Amino acid sequence: MGDPDDRRSEVTRQPDGGVVQRGGERRGRDRRVHGAHEQPGIERHEVPGTISVGAYHQYHHADRWNAVDTPLSGDGEIDWLASDEWLAYDVYIQEAGTYELTIHVAAADSFGGGDLGVVVDDDPLRRFEFGSTGGWYDWKEVTTAVDLPRGIHTVRLVVFEGGWKLKQLEFR
Repeated sequence: MGDPDDRRSEVTRQPDGGVVQRGGERRGRDRRVHGAHEQPGIERHEVPGTISVGAYHQYHHADRWNAVDTPLSGDGEIDWLASDEWLAYDVYIQEAGTYELTIHVAAADSFGGGDLGVVVDDDPLRRFEFGSTGGWYDWKEVTTAVDLPRGIHTVRLVVFEGGWKLKQLEFR
């Protein structure tokens, strides 16, 4: 994704006023990104359906652990996502159309909420924000609509503003 002040970034504006930026320097899902961890053996997820947050095929941790490959937990929630991190999921979308994407998040009042983007095969689709949920274990559902193509794709959640927890994604 790109920096809003970076003139090389392309910006996609959404009908609701949200924007998703597309950076030019790292494109293509076959390249290993510095600071990324891959989980072999994760099966492709069906859409519509529910995806456990730990069932990602690749996670970029923004040098959280000094670029050491450290997997996130496979079950439960992901503790404290930081800005510039992302999670990628391989999916099979059964039918092209508009889907409701619901994410389950928790954010303490002291950290506020979050800002994230949804990207499919390097194409930015949606950027949206949410506020505090009241605490680290006060889970809230945040929903947005995304248009998805039929077939095998990679869906990536990109964290623009971190400091929150993520539990699962639902496509309906």
